[in-house]
Amino acid sequence: MIKPHTQIKKVFIEKGSLQYPLAQKVLKNLGPVPVEIINDEEEVIEKYNLLKDPVGEGKKALLLKPLKGDFIKPCPCTPHYLGCNYYIINTDLNCPMDCTYCILQHYLDNPVMVSHVNTNDLWEQLDRFLYQHRSRFIRIGTGELGDSLALDDITERSKEFIAYFREKTRVNFELKTKTINTDNILCEKPADNIIIAWSLNTELMAKKEEKGAPAVKDRIEAAYEVQKKGFRVAFHFDPLILYRGWEQDYRDIIDRLFSRIDPSGIAWISIGSLRFPKPLKTLIRKRFPLSQIIYEEMVGGKDGKLRYFKPMRLKLYQDIVRDIRSCGGKGVPLYFCMESNEIWRKILNKEPGSKEEVEAFLSLLPRFKAT
Repeated sequence: MIKPHTQIKKVFIEKGSLQYPLAQKVLKNLGPVPVEIINDEEEVIEKYNLLKDPVGEGKKALLLKPLKGDFIKPCPCTPHYLGCNYYIINTDLNCPMDCTYCILQHYLDNPVMVSHVNTNDLWEQLDRFLYQHRSRFIRIGTGELGDSLALDDITERSKEFIAYFREKTRVNFELKTKTINTDNILCEKPADNIIIAWSLNTELMAKKEEKGAPAVKDRIEAAYEVQKKGFRVAFHFDPLILYRGWEQDYRDIIDRLFSRIDPSGIAWISIGSLRFPKPLKTLIRKRFPLSQIIYEEMVGGKDGKLRYFKPMRLKLYQDIVRDIRSCGGKGVPLYFCMESNEIWRKILNKEPGSKEEVEAFLSLLPRFKAT
C-alpha cells in the first residue's frame, strides 16, 4: 500500500517546535526529507501563494507548528439548515489527496499541510471540555479540516486518540477518512465508543474527482478489516454527485458495502449532496478544467451555497435511502448533513426540531461485538 505521506517533499518547522515529541516522531517516521526552520507560518503562506497552483504544490509540503488557539470547536455546519451538534478536533489541516470539490482549497488560508504538535495542550483542552459537558453525551471527531488518517503512519495520532477516548463512556469519538491507512488502528484494542468512518462515492467519481484517494472498493475492504477487529464503523455518502448513470453506480457501491460490512456494527450513515460556496466554482474550473461537476444545474441555497435543485436532491436521496434499506441497512441510523427539516420529513419520515434532537438520535447506539 502506498502511504499518502510519501508525496511530502519538504518539511517546514516553526521555530521552537522541534522541542515537541510529535515533531520529533514525524521527522523520524518521514525519513530523509529536506527540513527548513521558519520564524512564522506567514513565510510559508507567502512563498506558496506565489506559485501557479498553491493548493496542489502545498500538498507536497508539511508544516509542523503549535496551535495557539482552541483545538475543539463546534462543527460549523451551515446557516439555515439542520445540524447534528457535532464537535470537531482540529489537529491536522489539509491532506495529501486533492478532491475537486474539496472546500478546504477555498476555506483555508495556508495551502500546505499543517500538523499541530502541541498535543499536551490538546489533552488539557479535551479534559476541560469534557468536564464542562459532563452532563450530556458528546459526539466528537477529527477529519473536518483534514483527513483523519492520511498522515497517521507518521503522526500516529489514532493510537493516542483511541487510548484517550476509550474510557470516556459518554463520548462517541469518530475518525473520518478516505484512505486505507489503518495499520495503527488494527494494532489497537477496540472500544464501543470509537468509530472509524469512511467517505464513499461511486468508483467513477472516486477516479475522476478524488485524486490520490484509494478506490472505493478498497475503502470498503479497509472498513471490513477494521470492523472484523471489533471497531464500530460509519460511512458518509457525501457529496453525492449527479451524472449520467449515477443511479446504478451508487446502487453497486451500496450493494458492495453491505456484502462486506455487518450492518449491526455500523454506527451511522450520513447523506449529503454536492454543495459549495460560489467562489469555489471558479477555483474548481481553474484547477480542474476537465471536471464536469460544476456544470449541473444548481441554485443558491439559504446559506448562499450552490446546491442541486430541491426536486433533484429529493430524487437523489430517495434512491440512496431506498438502496441502503433494501441492500441490508434497514436498521442503520441515517441522517442528513446540512439539509432542511423538509428533506428529513420527506425522505426519512423524521422531523427533528433541533440539532440536539439529531444528536440524541445518533447517540443511542447499540453495543457491537465482532463475530
